[in-house]
Amino acid sequence: MTKPASAEPSSASHMSRRQFLTYGAGTAALLALPSAVAMNMSGMNMAGVHGKSSPLPKPMFSGALPIPPVYMGVMGRDKVREFHLHMADGHSVLSDGLKTATWGYNGAVLGPALRIPRGQPLRLYVHNHLDQSTTTHWHGAHVPGTMDGGPQSLILPGKTWTYGYTIDQPEATLWYHPHPAGRTGPHVYGGLSGLYLVEDGTDRRLGLPHRWGIDDIPVIVQDRLLDAQGKLVYMPQAMDVMGMKGNRFLINGRESPVLHVPAQWVRLRLLNASNARLYNFALSGDRAFYVIASDAGYLDAPVKVQRLLLAPAERAEILLDLRSLAGNTLALRSDSAAVVPGLSLHPMDSDHFDRSNFDLLEIHVGSATGPAGRLPDHLVSIPTLQTDAPSRRFELRGMTMDKISLAQRALENALHNGPAQMSMGIGRQPLFSINNQYMNMQVINQRLRLGSTEIWEVYNDAEMAHTFHVHGTSFQILSRNGKPPPAYENGWKDTLLIRRAETIRFIAHYGQPAPDDFPYMYHCHMLEHEDNGMMGQFTVS
Repeated sequence: MTKPASAEPSSASHMSRRQFLTYGAGTAALLALPSAVAMNMSGMNMAGVHGKSSPLPKPMFSGALPIPPVYMGVMGRDKVREFHLHMADGHSVLSDGLKTATWGYNGAVLGPALRIPRGQPLRLYVHNHLDQSTTTHWHGAHVPGTMDGGPQSLILPGKTWTYGYTIDQPEATLWYHPHPAGRTGPHVYGGLSGLYLVEDGTDRRLGLPHRWGIDDIPVIVQDRLLDAQGKLVYMPQAMDVMGMKGNRFLINGRESPVLHVPAQWVRLRLLNASNARLYNFALSGDRAFYVIASDAGYLDAPVKVQRLLLAPAERAEILLDLRSLAGNTLALRSDSAAVVPGLSLHPMDSDHFDRSNFDLLEIHVGSATGPAGRLPDHLVSIPTLQTDAPSRRFELRGMTMDKISLAQRALENALHNGPAQMSMGIGRQPLFSINNQYMNMQVINQRLRLGSTEIWEVYNDAEMAHTFHVHGTSFQILSRNGKPPPAYENGWKDTLLIRRAETIRFIAHYGQPAPDDFPYMYHCHMLEHEDNGMMGQFTVS
């Protein structure tokens, strides 16, 4: 039986990072930090506290970009393809000279790229070797709620959860990560993420680059804060509940790596796997590139751009034309300064890096090698969806001033049982809301009919941009504030960036069941927001 959800007071005003600090929450938490941690926070929110920003140090690029191994599973006796994933702790060199305790799937940090054949039955065993419960969610996969890996699917320490399903959706770069209630942020921050590649041969039919690690390159981008000893530091200030951001940028689990590629068409699979930071991806020299896929599949045709803004959990596949660049070096960077600060009403919602432009990955172009991919004129045909059910409206609300003391107390009582006793930060607090409701595991917020196609309208009533992710389906954006979306968003999506005062309408088909005991989620994918109320549950039956 659905219980009434708690409501956010309509008269409460929204609170900025500046107001948060004024009331002492961030300052008190910072003063409690070890000096080594505080000294290592250049580029973080302290720059905003003092109203200044020092010049960014130029990254020292070295070491080859790690390429996650492809894991194709093994065929079982019953002709079902089987995968085994082991979540465990380990140690990684995220940055030169530092050894960091991390969590990973089948390794010390991150996980293998699962190659998922479309239309074939699968069985995935996820073993939990950690000292705490967690889940594994297949982000973007069209699977039943019982197989989705949401907060209800807790895997206890020492136990195994078995997933069994068949994927039937377009070829796409999806991903997997933990999704425990109130602890998704620290669990992902600790290192648990991986790519989930749905494949049906489309890239080969189109002649796209597809040689893994040669001209088909995964680029998982994350930011992390490390202390002087290399320990992960999570939410050292109460204001980090607005979104945890780090001052080191990891690509596939390594800071400032070098990518060696041939002088031909090269495909990058971009995943923003950061907890809260946005990246405005660009190439040095304002070189153009081509977007060929969004979150959940290919576009109908390539889109030429010079910048591509991706929020947490968003993905894109892009093609670089390097045919005339043998012997040259270029950089994949984030031109954040022109875009990110304007996404909030308050300066304190942006840190030093958000107000700057910085390099993420150095690309060395060698000679052409082997068969070369191409840029097709046409990619795939995308069907037009027609609604057959009433539309729904969702309103995103930010944190209110009356929640300051609640956040302060929660941080003071935070557990320290992450990698190397990393703080687990603030979770399960009613701080951010959707439709004036906070996440409640006992409440079903929406009920959908199985097989229906619906239009959802999402309005951002908060002071800052938020994201919005829907489980169990992919959708098509119909409009942003009444206008068509940009061309690179005219494909299948599962995660949205919604600017303040923006209304987005999208349409989706709900063809997988989700019962009351294993409902789907819709939520902000800025993980500290999700962990602290900005999530709801829906069934499909």
